[in-house]
Amino acid sequence: MTGSAHAQQVNPLPKVLGIPIALDGTGSWVREKVRDVAIARCTSGEQQPDIPAWIRKNLHLDATRFGDLDMQIVKTMEFDDLVVHNILFQSQLGVYVPANLYVPKGKGPFPAVINSHGHWPDAKRGQIVQQTAQLLARNGYVCLNMDAWGAGERGSNHTHEYHGASLGSSLLDAGIPLMGMQLIDNQRAIDLLQSLPYVDPNRIGATGASGGGNQTWWLTALDERIKAAVPVVSVGTFESYIMNSNCVCELHPSGLVSMEKADIMASIAPRAVKIVTALQDGNAAFNVQEMLKTYDKAKKRYNAMACSDHFVYELFDEKHDYTKEMQLSMLHWFNQYLKEEATDSTDMTFYPLDEKALTVGVSPELKDKITTTVSYVSAREKRMQEALSEANTINRDAKIRELKNLLLNYQELAVQRVEKLPMQSDYDRIVLTSTDQRLIPLLMKDAPVGKKTLHVVFPSKGVASIAVDSVVRWCANGDGIVMVDLFGLGERSSKQGDAIDGRLPRFHTLSRSLLWMGESMMATWASEIGLVMTFLKERFPDREIRVVADRETAIAGLIYSVLNQYHAPFLLTDMPVSYVPDYDTNRDENGVNMAVHVPGIIPWGDITGLVGLSPAEVTIANATGMSGRKVEKSNMMEFAKKMEQMRAKLGNTSKIHFNTEQQL
Repeated sequence: MTGSAHAQQVNPLPKVLGIPIALDGTGSWVREKVRDVAIARCTSGEQQPDIPAWIRKNLHLDATRFGDLDMQIVKTMEFDDLVVHNILFQSQLGVYVPANLYVPKGKGPFPAVINSHGHWPDAKRGQIVQQTAQLLARNGYVCLNMDAWGAGERGSNHTHEYHGASLGSSLLDAGIPLMGMQLIDNQRAIDLLQSLPYVDPNRIGATGASGGGNQTWWLTALDERIKAAVPVVSVGTFESYIMNSNCVCELHPSGLVSMEKADIMASIAPRAVKIVTALQDGNAAFNVQEMLKTYDKAKKRYNAMACSDHFVYELFDEKHDYTKEMQLSMLHWFNQYLKEEATDSTDMTFYPLDEKALTVGVSPELKDKITTTVSYVSAREKRMQEALSEANTINRDAKIRELKNLLLNYQELAVQRVEKLPMQSDYDRIVLTSTDQRLIPLLMKDAPVGKKTLHVVFPSKGVASIAVDSVVRWCANGDGIVMVDLFGLGERSSKQGDAIDGRLPRFHTLSRSLLWMGESMMATWASEIGLVMTFLKERFPDREIRVVADRETAIAGLIYSVLNQYHAPFLLTDMPVSYVPDYDTNRDENGVNMAVHVPGIIPWGDITGLVGLSPAEVTIANATGMSGRKVEKSNMMEFAKKMEQMRAKLGNTSKIHFNTEQQL
């Protein structure tokens, strides 16, 4: 939106709202929204659904294609009283998981435990995870340590990285969120353990800390084959996730609309669960007070089933960790519920193994088998394109209905109140109040006479980022300009959300919070664009209105155009031409922010589908990938061809232009 930054100055545009940033109006609006969602859930009178079926439906787990387990032992290491196998096994068709399998020496069959790592260094090879696995194996349990999706050897270029952020969220765009991908892996891990002759298939448990604890209790609720579980520093409330620090692997879209964590935990009864909580845990989502809210509600179900001793918690005077003392507590719990005979002593011996020893992908051939997020999402997009090429025609109305469903709770907004504030620096300042109490600021400069173009600008970095020469150009020849800060942008930024995001892509917090409540940033922005455009069309019925947007807001503009079949010309700059990641690492500082994500948008049709369904005359200037990097000419020609194919099959005759020079 700022064009050539070195040659421009930022215009000192007047503010419209002027709300002190410390008050965080957007954060307050979100917190009020979550209270409304909770009240609606509690007063709906609807019967609680079957939890496993609800999880499978919400996370689209049944859309998965499975193959044989095809377990391959890559390497075996023998120690005094245990054996460690480095293995690969097939989770989804063509998706192989690298794992370490710790097996006790002696006579089986043994009970087994899935040990899920959290956001620790080195994933399955990290010291905490190794220590837990050796403790279990030395005391008579088979233990499986997997690299969680996108972490460890499953990271970009098969190196460990943070698996969340925009890259992890691209799985949501591909149809199954990161949480769902992890649950698929974990359920297949149960299949694997039950297939081993030295494992008792009826005595399987699960444990993990932090993000691994999150996997633990979701898996236990989903799959009754888990007979005992110990989630560590990972139990709080869903509501406490809102506007707090969590990974997208802990995101269950629309989760808060139907459930609270207590409902999930209660559904596990009468199976055995021990919650381990750290008193000094600095994460608001996992602190002891939030844990007790969930525990007290879920405990009632255990009490009603006369199995109160199967559901307990233990507090440790520790920070966010999985210490030896916590691990011993876990072991004693499993001894009680998974061991057939009492254990007289505990072997605490631990010999840490180096990263290389536990690496599965030790050759190019093995690395090629380990699917990364980028390769998986790319394959999903390829299948969509193949289906598109095979279709003779596409039903426009059906595709629009599908898009509206993907946007979750998309609603058309209406203006409740219009207030015109005193002019500043020759700009009109207007505040639109929506029916759901959003304050939408409009900064406008218009010619006193004439019926020329009105440029309506939705800048991705807020109105204050707009450069001087852009304003001058838009106002040339008597044209007018309206500049709008959408939800979370500019004057409507959330101080709390931005602080929690830290070095993560912007809107990691705000976007994730909306998704929990069954909404999305793209739906929110598209509905606000609709409100603004309706207001302006009524106020200026004889003017040509031209929509100008960039990067993330450009996608929202397209969505608005599709849902409303709006024909005005659109100038979209620096817009990604596909949701498929075009980067090799999850640390791209110039990539688009996390407002863009829409569940299932890639198999629906991706950006090509949006352009194809838009009746507007669209100019795409300086097209980019999700990385923010400019698309090379050869790739741009490929994208243009896909877009034209889609438009032809939809019978869309509106014009589309590609411009590699124009700047906003």
